[in-house]
Amino acid sequence: MPDLRLWLKVPPRRDVARRLLPAAAVVLFALVPAVPFFTDPWLRVFFLVGLYVVLGLGLNIVVGFAGLLDLGYVAFFAAGAYLMGILTSPQSPVDLRLEFWVILPLALLLGALVGLLLGLPVLPLRGDYLAIVTLGFGEIIRILLVNLRDITGGSQGLAAIEKPPVPGWQRIDEPWQWYYVILVTAVAVAFLSARLRDARIGRAWEAIREDEDVAAAMGIDTVKYKLLAFATGAAVGSVGGVLFASYIGFINPTSFTLQVSINVLAVVIIGGMGNTWGVVFGAFILIGVPELLQFRETSDVLERLGWLRTALDAPFAALDALAPFGVWRVPEPETWGRLVADKRFIIYGALLVAVMVARPGGLFPSRRRKLEFEAPPPSEVAEPSALAAGGSQ
Repeated sequence: MPDLRLWLKVPPRRDVARRLLPAAAVVLFALVPAVPFFTDPWLRVFFLVGLYVVLGLGLNIVVGFAGLLDLGYVAFFAAGAYLMGILTSPQSPVDLRLEFWVILPLALLLGALVGLLLGLPVLPLRGDYLAIVTLGFGEIIRILLVNLRDITGGSQGLAAIEKPPVPGWQRIDEPWQWYYVILVTAVAVAFLSARLRDARIGRAWEAIREDEDVAAAMGIDTVKYKLLAFATGAAVGSVGGVLFASYIGFINPTSFTLQVSINVLAVVIIGGMGNTWGVVFGAFILIGVPELLQFRETSDVLERLGWLRTALDAPFAALDALAPFGVWRVPEPETWGRLVADKRFIIYGALLVAVMVARPGGLFPSRRRKLEFEAPPPSEVAEPSALAAGGSQ
């Protein structure tokens, strides 16, 4: 009997749930500003998390889809930010003044162009060599921003960068308005990322990630698709730079250091390479949680965990007798947020090592990546000829 769903074109329940879950999540995120508990400081943190979601999704195209390790992603972020600053700041030597909505598509083009400029010389490189060259590229861009004082303002940077105007209304300036701007941007980038992943270009990136030589032997134009990966990821990063510059209103080279590239890469790896939801969770865990722990509301909750600190103090107090100097004690719960922020890089490193050992695909790997890591090694897969020989005996 034929399946009526084929005639009625009704998707399976699993596909329906897969489509409804993102829509429900977007609706919930859209209702956040309406909740009185989420005041302006919370919305500012959510904007920062959303910004790293956008950057993480862009880097995920390069690292997660195409398997190209890029440690200079901050260069594309800086390109978009300085484009916004140069074309809107009164301190800029450029006389041309454009509005935010005109600069946004220009940032897409600029980011793609910078991505191509990076991609062309590194095409023959793979693995660690590619990572080192992209790392150097990011540092070169930062040094140029410092030295090109007549254009970028040097170490002084550019201030009074304009906010996005809304026709017939005021400029976007309130935290809740910026929250919706970053939410719409993140949803758009996530949708684009999902469509690219399931399209022909996504299959080509996947083949290159698994084995570039085999992909080339199968007729895939590896040069073209690697350049497209760099250009697409760079364009997304450039858009993130425009949003960052307009939101902050001031930029200088210290905002675009290696730390940003490491943060974005940690979001992708810990969250789960190749998975959109993994990037979202990774950004919230690594960027949002350290900031939220410093809020008074969070401190009030942590103060109620005094019993936990007392319980943890017991084993540490036992070490005092063995320690030649120093005191082994657990800090007060209300100071945990500041402690996490101060030791962020140590925590990032520990998480990266732990995740790579326990879950190589990240906390929330994509289904394809999960199957790849769960597949038995070739040595454990019996050869068909051996099976046939064993069966004939």
